[in-house]
Amino acid sequence: MNELRRDPFEERSRALFQDSVENLDMRIRSRLTQARSAAIAAAAGRRPWFLSLTTWAPAAGVTAAAVLGVALWLGSPLGHQTATLAVAQTNLEDLDLVASSDEGAGDAMEMMQDDLDFYEFAASAANPDSAA
Repeated sequence: MNELRRDPFEERSRALFQDSVENLDMRIRSRLTQARSAAIAAAAGRRPWFLSLTTWAPAAGVTAAAVLGVALWLGSPLGHQTATLAVAQTNLEDLDLVASSDEGAGDAMEMMQDDLDFYEFAASAANPDSAA
């Protein structure tokens, strides 16, 4: 071995430690050896399979992916998109009717006021409960 140069304090400490170890009585040495052996045996013992991290990590990953998939599927706006597009298209058609007016025909609002009876009939036909 390659001996490193040690300072006097370290040499003295080492000598005192070695002296204290050699002067232990056999009963204490035996108890220390037994305690060391028991600690090594306990550390080397295996845990049961159901407490192992390698058993539960894949299951936790699959569960998390399934929960995320369900959350994205249920919260997705794709199922509601067709109804939203139909309503938006109807609103745009109504807006086009109101906005498109011939220059010679007058204002679109005046055209709507001419047919107030028809609009009241259409509204009552659409909502028969509110016909009063």
